[in-house]
Order: sequence, then C-alpha cells, then structure tokens
Amino acid sequence: MKHRSALAKIQHVIPISETYNNLKTNYLHMKRIATILLLILSIQSFSQVDQKAKSILDQVSAKTKSYPSITAEFTFKMDNAKANIHESNKGSLILQGEKYKLSISGIEITSDSKTTWTYMKDAAQVSISDPKDEEEGSINPAKIFTIYNQGFKNTFIGESTVNNKTVYKIELTPIEVKDYKKVILDIEKSTYQIAGATLFGTDSNQYSIIVNSMNTTKKYLDSDFVFDVAKHKGIDVIDMR
Repeated sequence: MKHRSALAKIQHVIPISETYNNLKTNYLHMKRIATILLLILSIQSFSQVDQKAKSILDQVSAKTKSYPSITAEFTFKMDNAKANIHESNKGSLILQGEKYKLSISGIEITSDSKTTWTYMKDAAQVSISDPKDEEEGSINPAKIFTIYNQGFKNTFIGESTVNNKTVYKIELTPIEVKDYKKVILDIEKSTYQIAGATLFGTDSNQYSIIVNSMNTTKKYLDSDFVFDVAKHKGIDVIDMR
C-alpha cells in the first residue's frame, strides 16, 4: 500500500491557511528544484545525440562522478511573465554517495539512503519515509549518478557569457510528453561544471537554478545525513514507514 505524500499528511493535520499555502508552494518548489538538479547532474546518455553536445556532456558526467562529494549553494527562480510572478530563493545541496541534504525556504530534506526526513521548520513537523516508498514522480537526488537520462534529444546551442564566464549552452528536449518542454543547461567551459539550468514548464512557468558556488573536496560524516529528532524539541513527527 502506497503511503500518502508528506504534503498530503500535513494537509490533513494543518488547517488551510496562508502559512500552509506558503509551505505548500515551497514544497512544490522543492520537487521542481530536485527535478532540475537531477537533470543537470545525471548527464550520462541520451537517445538522440548531437555529437558536440554529447562530447561536452560526457566530460561533465565523468568529472562529476569523480568528486568525493558535492556541496553547492544555488539560487532558485520561478518566473511567469503572463501572471507577473517573479520569485527567488537561495538553497543548498550536499551530496555524498547515496546520501544527501537539500535545503531551501524553510524546508530540509535529508536522506542517509535508508530513511528520508522532510522537515518543515515553520510547521514544526518532520515526516519520515522509506526512500523506496517515495511517491511516483518524485525525484531522489542521491540517484543522480545511476539514472540514465534516455528519452531526450540534446542540441548544442552555442557559447555565451554568463557572469563574466564563458559557458556552453545545451538544450535538452524530452521525446515523450512531460510537464516541461525543454531544459537549457549552462556549462562552464573552463571547468566542465554546471553553472545553471532553466526548465520551461508547460504551465508557462520558467524555473531556473543558478549555481553560486560549488565545493567538491569535502568529506562528510554519516551523521551529517541523519535528522536528529531529539535536537528539535516540540516538533510533530509523522512516521510514514
């Protein structure tokens, strides 16, 4: 039997309010962020190949997989020109092997590969789940080195200058119907590291991640990827395992 999502559980417990709606928006943004991060870091193979794009992506993939860990600070933006909506939040990602911690807008997702904790600070709640029972369509950043992105057409667009750095621009277009039309990757030419990505949704929303900094040399303890409930007195615990 599939468990309800953390958001569904929380909606059952908390009355609809402005605070809840903000949490819901942030939660949905987290899922979109994880989708983009997965796409930009799990570059391994594509079913329709532009040789120039493939050569660049192969180098990005090889370099990324060689890192002992990834610690990234990023800015997430959501824009909808028609609705005059422009949002911007800063976040962070720590990734080491199968373990990760993703934080933004008062929401923190931590996983030691056996258990996932989703902590909503403003709601003073944490949901605990088994990664194997995650709801369909959710993204697990820990799988970024093992998922092969087949089903995309990739196209090398060209070079441009972003924040005084030369970047390669590559377009990824899903062959099958998705809730987004395309993703544009910015790859720093001198390092073959991801500088940013923009996802164009079918809902007219445009989601962007700008990587502000990246460290690939740190080594973390296993305890860094465990949410210690005892250190968060008074929070509600929703165990969905």
